[in-house]
Amino acid sequence: MSEDAVPGDAWSELVRAIFDVNGLINKAGEAIARPQGQSAARWHVLGRAFEPQTVAHMAANMGRAPQSVQRIADILHSEGLIDYGAHPTDRRTKLASLTPRGKKVLTAIYNEQVKWFAPIVQQLSEAKLRRLSRGLNQVARALEASLVEHDTP
Repeated sequence: MSEDAVPGDAWSELVRAIFDVNGLINKAGEAIARPQGQSAARWHVLGRAFEPQTVAHMAANMGRAPQSVQRIADILHSEGLIDYGAHPTDRRTKLASLTPRGKKVLTAIYNEQVKWFAPIVQQLSEAKLRRLSRGLNQVARALEASLVEHDTP
């Protein structure tokens, strides 16, 4: 393959499509979260804090650096949207969870998301979106297994 050629294999096409969709979802996310005084990045952290978990766990699931997620979590904490609580099995870490105000903000963002994406769901059909989700989850599991295999010495 020449240096200026774009790979045309199935994997490269899938990855490019996912990158494109991710960028568009993030762009839409900014518009959806903005009326609640939030950004897409803050929305991601709020959404993860719906179920209490550590910032490190959030970051790992989001594919982000723990420091960047911690910075956002600390801002959300200072604004009263998330709280830090004791971890039941590890005294060195804290669990981030939504406050009642954080739940209200996340609910408002979610309601706006449903309205925003309703035409897309209608156009593509809920059944097709569920099939795509299952397929992407299969890709995620295969990638996770591949990462484990390559990280093992």
